[in-house]
Amino acid sequence: MNARVDYHMEKYQFIETGETQRLTQQWAEVMDECHHLKAGSEERLRIALLNVDYVTSFELPFRLQLIRAPQLIDRVRKELPLSRKPVTIGHSRYGCVYTVKTDLSTIPDEFRYRFSNRIRRVTLEGVTTAAYQEIAKQVKAPRERLRLALKSGLQVTALDGMFWFGMQRIAADIATLRGSGMKIATDRIDVSDNLTGTTRRVPVYKLAD
Repeated sequence: MNARVDYHMEKYQFIETGETQRLTQQWAEVMDECHHLKAGSEERLRIALLNVDYVTSFELPFRLQLIRAPQLIDRVRKELPLSRKPVTIGHSRYGCVYTVKTDLSTIPDEFRYRFSNRIRRVTLEGVTTAAYQEIAKQVKAPRERLRLALKSGLQVTALDGMFWFGMQRIAADIATLRGSGMKIATDRIDVSDNLTGTTRRVPVYKLAD
């Protein structure tokens, strides 16, 4: 199993359709601060909650590279007075908004997002991006992308699932695939990315021998 994966982000844009200039500027400042501080996952979340008018549960993983956003929210809620509002994501998904503000009247009830990226996935073997991009082209459903990737012999990190398969909670989909009979091994691997400027250990999955 590869000992490390480095993600070189030449382009990375996750944005709400119709996002206000104020929110765009707030997120830019948050990411600049996170990168400058080399902030860990929980610290990135805390910085965002304190500096952005509101955040949705759907956007947090993609904006901040969080792989366990619900658990992190639970921890941060013990120290920050967060208000919560249920919302719809793109007509079909349900999520919620978190904010340190008490007035929720100006927060929309529905959100849509656009995600575009150009990322190089680099391991000791070289650039390994193409295999994941090809899987994403073949099927649309995130879990089926994951199934196909594993059956193809790929190692899939939580960030691979986010960047190319559109997955926010890969562990839940891994559990479902295991329930269907797939034998999947779990390990942990060092990953780095130039968006957050950090290196950390994340889960990585492959078919069991």
